[in-house]
Amino acid sequence: MPTMPDADQLKLRPGDLIMSDFDGTITLKDTGWVVFDALELKEAWDWEYRWRDREISSMECLTGQWSLVDLSPDEMLALVDTIALDERFPEFVARAREAGAEVVVASDGLSFYLDRMLQRLGFDICEDDPQPGVSRDCITRFVNKATLTDEGVKIEFPHCNDACGQCGNCKQRHLSRLRLQYERAIYIGDGYSDRCPAMTSDIVFAKSHLAKIFDEKEMSYVPFDSFDDVIAATLG
Repeated sequence: MPTMPDADQLKLRPGDLIMSDFDGTITLKDTGWVVFDALELKEAWDWEYRWRDREISSMECLTGQWSLVDLSPDEMLALVDTIALDERFPEFVARAREAGAEVVVASDGLSFYLDRMLQRLGFDICEDDPQPGVSRDCITRFVNKATLTDEGVKIEFPHCNDACGQCGNCKQRHLSRLRLQYERAIYIGDGYSDRCPAMTSDIVFAKSHLAKIFDEKEMSYVPFDSFDDVIAATLG
């Protein structure tokens, strides 16, 4: 069995980069599925399973799923605003930065709701990469670009990795670039799009589908349910 990191190894320190997933990690439920279930879009599951089985890319999956949604921009935002967030995430970011670490968010979701929810948690959005030792009040996030229109959700994928083509937003490429400036990479996530960056990180906090993947591969991770658990493990 893989060896779990000990308590001292989990404590955050200067030189740590933490990358956190968004849907199901910072949100309590996946945003897309809150919308699809509210509208009873059962066809969305067909797209989902084809993506999980790697028959199609997440770009095809997201485009297909969101094309089923028939809501006005106002109706969409009203529904998004009902989705619960992990209210301790801002505390985690603040305390991690006090310890000398940095936090970024990476999501294969959509910018129209992610930015709105991060702002609800009190964050401004940084448009540049973090730099070790440089304090900041905003947060960097990597996400697929999406715009609400009267004709539906328009999605762009500026962070796709053409060499692979599986994910609209290649979290692994972001992590590989950023970690060159940091001593350790710590990943926090719950889903299938977290596989690649989690497997190359030094420490992983995993739950749900990501935990199952790590169990199947007999790889070490720290189980968690919420940022209460992450704070307790990394900051005490």
